Amino acid sequence: MMERLISVCLRLILVLDLVFRVSGNKEGDALNALKNNLADPNNVLQSWNSTLVNPCTWLHVTCNSENSVTRVDLGNANLSGHLVPQLGQLPALQN
Repeated sequence: MMERLISVCLRLILVLDLVFRVSGNKEGDALNALKNNLADPNNVLQSWNSTLVNPCTWLHVTCNSENSVTRVDLGNANLSGHLVPQLGQLPALQN
């Protein structure tokens, strides 16, 4: 009985871990929403890969020690489009 309970608990933990990994990162999702709303003729945002959970690895994105986005530097990138409301999901964004 105890072995079965442990087995069920371990399976539940593995499933939850998978769900959280697949659900991604709200900050990455917000930046992807921005990317999808911009024309990027020079492929400046090419490194913004939605399969990478952590946007801190993307070019033009700076994060703090807690892996929260603090800056997005897109000056002179020849981008056009509109900002998206999802940028509100970047609570540490300063610039």
